Amino acid sequence: MVTNTAGGILRRTVLKAGAAAGVLAVSGSASAADDTDDETNDVDEPDGFEVTVLGEHAPFVDDVAATFELTYADGETDDPTVVELEDASTVVVAEATWEAGARSGWHRHPGMSVVHMVEGEIEHTMEDDCVPRTYAAGDAWIDPGHVHRADSEDGAFAYVTFLGIPEDEPPTEWVEPVDC
Repeated sequence: MVTNTAGGILRRTVLKAGAAAGVLAVSGSASAADDTDDETNDVDEPDGFEVTVLGEHAPFVDDVAATFELTYADGETDDPTVVELEDASTVVVAEATWEAGARSGWHRHPGMSVVHMVEGEIEHTMEDDCVPRTYAAGDAWIDPGHVHRADSEDGAFAYVTFLGIPEDEPPTEWVEPVDC
């Protein structure tokens, strides 16, 4: 387990080694102490949600940078979200599983991700606008790497491709709960 503070945001990354070599399951439980004072700050805990890394950091052979402009189909936000990855040189491939009633807990990714929903339905809410958006089997969507949560009432399964995750960092960091 790693606890650290970056940019004033307390975060805790929780990794659990899988039985097979090179496979990681990302799950969480947590509370973390802020090094700046003696108060305890709790990160949000996933419940019934797991991310299993299928392919660890794989570098592109060529230099890769990317810019994505995301405008939500629901029209809730007028301004597009722009994601600029100056260094998108690594890829991590994972699968995400939500049990019935699962909540991912508030978290972020150090890069962005492309999600392909295979089964079920999730409700994705970003801290930026607190608008819940629903994605179902057959949908693909972009997670810009901002603080968010993704919950499922009936369970779901997705493939996730993380871009621009620094070599020595896991793809998911749980953070303190957001008031949306």
